[in-house]
Amino acid sequence: MSSSLSKESLEMRNFLKIALGQINAPCPEKIEAAALIRCIKGEECDRKWAPHINSFLEELHVSLIHDIVLSGIFTFKELSDAIDSWGCLDGPTTGWIKEMAALKVETAA
Repeated sequence: MSSSLSKESLEMRNFLKIALGQINAPCPEKIEAAALIRCIKGEECDRKWAPHINSFLEELHVSLIHDIVLSGIFTFKELSDAIDSWGCLDGPTTGWIKEMAALKVETAA
């Protein structure tokens, strides 16, 4: 059982690490995982991270976002709420997140 948990934990960190690599690449200041999670979940967060949050929600490939949700880091509802609170642009990725949140898709079949 513990090996299963560590495998899931490793996968979760890998998905988040990939996402952080993509959203941090063009930015001079790098956001860390804990700050990204706080910002997306609507907890206390510095507005200086807006470019990173917008990049995460607007530009990441939907398959990576889906993997992140399935790993349990975020729910589609949390991502949808973050789109609204961070003023993200409408686009294919944000539209897909909103659709998934409306369907309440949160776990693997």
